[in-house]
This record gives sequence, C-alpha cells and structure tokens, in this order.
Amino acid sequence: MKCMICKHGETAPARVTVTLERGSATLIFKLVPADVCANCGEQYVSQETTRRLLQQAEQAIRAGVQVEIRGYDSAVA
Repeated sequence: MKCMICKHGETAPARVTVTLERGSATLIFKLVPADVCANCGEQYVSQETTRRLLQQAEQAIRAGVQVEIRGYDSAVA
C-alpha cells in the first residue's frame, strides 16, 4: 500500500519493535508483524495485531509488571 504519511513510499511486511506505556508501566514488544514504509519508515500494525498487543499488555499490567521486554505472541486469543 502507499504510505499515508509521506505519500511516496510503498509499505512492505517487516518485524518491528512496539513500545506501550500506561501509568508507570512500560512494555516493549519485539518482532511485531507490521507493514513499514520504504521511504519514511512509518509502521502500520494491523487491527488484529494491535488487539493482541493490547491484550498481552493488559495481562502484564494486571500481573504488576512495570518494565518488560518480550517477544510478540501471535497465539494469544
């Protein structure tokens, strides 16, 4: 797809790092599937992947995690 930010680049599938923060909690997810613009580097994460990231983040925060680095788990339902 054409990048919506720079309007010039095309996106391609890649793996990225996503950082989520809520209050005093910081969660870093590595190897998250996304489409990345070849021109400006803008990252586009699908709705399903976003849903899974937020679900994993919510579980971690409920468990009392304040700082964590983890690999993306696509199996979370």
